[in-house]
Amino acid sequence: MMDNKKMKSNQPQQNVHKVPQKWIRHIFEKSPVLVYVTNYDGIFLDINSAGVAMLGGESREEFIGKISIRSFYADPDDRKRFQDLIADQGFIQDFETQFRRIDKKIFDVRVTGFVRQTAVGKIIGYEGFIVDITDRKLAERALKESEEKYRTVVENSLSAILVHQDGRFLFANQRCADLAGYDRPDDLLGKYFWEFVHPEDRAIVKERGLMREKGQLTPEHYSFRILEKDGKTIHWVELRATHAMYMGKPSVVANFIDITKSKKAEEEIRQLSRRLVKVREEERKMFAGDLHDDVGQILTAMHFDLDSLRKIAPSHDIAQKQRYEKLVRNVEMLADIVRKTTSYLRPDILDMMVLIPALTRHIEKFQANQPGIHVEFKALGLKKRLNPEIELAIYRIVQESLTNIAKHARATSVDIMLTYSHPHVILAVRDNGVGQNESGRERKKRREGEGIGLLTMRERAVSLGGSFEISSLPGKGTTIRAEIPV
Repeated sequence: MMDNKKMKSNQPQQNVHKVPQKWIRHIFEKSPVLVYVTNYDGIFLDINSAGVAMLGGESREEFIGKISIRSFYADPDDRKRFQDLIADQGFIQDFETQFRRIDKKIFDVRVTGFVRQTAVGKIIGYEGFIVDITDRKLAERALKESEEKYRTVVENSLSAILVHQDGRFLFANQRCADLAGYDRPDDLLGKYFWEFVHPEDRAIVKERGLMREKGQLTPEHYSFRILEKDGKTIHWVELRATHAMYMGKPSVVANFIDITKSKKAEEEIRQLSRRLVKVREEERKMFAGDLHDDVGQILTAMHFDLDSLRKIAPSHDIAQKQRYEKLVRNVEMLADIVRKTTSYLRPDILDMMVLIPALTRHIEKFQANQPGIHVEFKALGLKKRLNPEIELAIYRIVQESLTNIAKHARATSVDIMLTYSHPHVILAVRDNGVGQNESGRERKKRREGEGIGLLTMRERAVSLGGSFEISSLPGKGTTIRAEIPV
């Protein structure tokens, strides 16, 4: 008996305090959400002030015993679905639907409700609360619309778009998959981005991509070749990429376009330019030959004839002899002009295609004719012969550069540097002449209005896949730079 008393005394005492009714009423009235009580048919038995305002009313009396909550459902099917769920479960939580206010304005709500039952389990009504979620829904719809716009733009873009992180694809659009020879973008995910780059371009593309992930400075715009999945189909692409944070980690967002057709067109134009340069050179050679052979022979014959006439002229006719001597001198001058012209058109040494001796000889002749201009010439790294077309192009660019300097630069010094730096040969011709001040617009205008000499130099470099640039500053002279792949 004692033990039972002890056991009872050791059990925790539960002090259940009944919440005063006025507190419950205070919470009911002060709640910022709609709180309701209805009968089985949905007629309001009670509603708080926040609920009256939410539904567009002015007082509780408008609702209690008069209006059914069912009339506020914008979609009657939602109300039926709500009733079915709450009847089956006894409660429902976070049921989202739309209500229509008294003024017909529709807004989004989230309903939580419970059944009211008799002691024997018969449903006699409902109670619960309703939260206005219009702002959240508007934000969700705006986000969804934004995502749809983004998805539409990305998936229908003519550019391939991708994101890579730690070197692997995290995202790719359909165009990217198409260029890589895959059916779906998901097939690319997880693969290294450099797997599809042409072997000859792979190292530099990989290096730049990984450096860009780390935020290091790399070219943001360049072109390279990619391979389709079959390993045979090649596309030239032009890439634009930038560093970005994606899901909290450094990544690269890139897009590229297929420029294969334009590359092929450029190559066709380049080949055409090379053929034109070659034809022009052959014509110069032919013209120089004709000038030397035909005109040279005629001048030689004239020289002999005049010399014979001078010899048989009467010794006392001094005036006649002087005329013959003047004619002979004119013929000799004309013959010298023909020799210089044929040498300019086609130097004999070019037929042997020995570039350095040809340049050295031309520079020596230039200095002999232009004693006020000192020319310094250096050739570095040229341990073996270059392609004949490249050697001819370099010779002609130097030849034309010196001609332009003599005509326009008013220079006293010229530095010519020819360097082989794999995989290019680089020619730089610098003078200390008057130069000129050029803005970007003026430089473009100057290029559009280039004379035949500059155009020919540019054409020769570009036709061999190289580049040609001119830079100039007032009082600082002019630099011509040609870079040609070997």
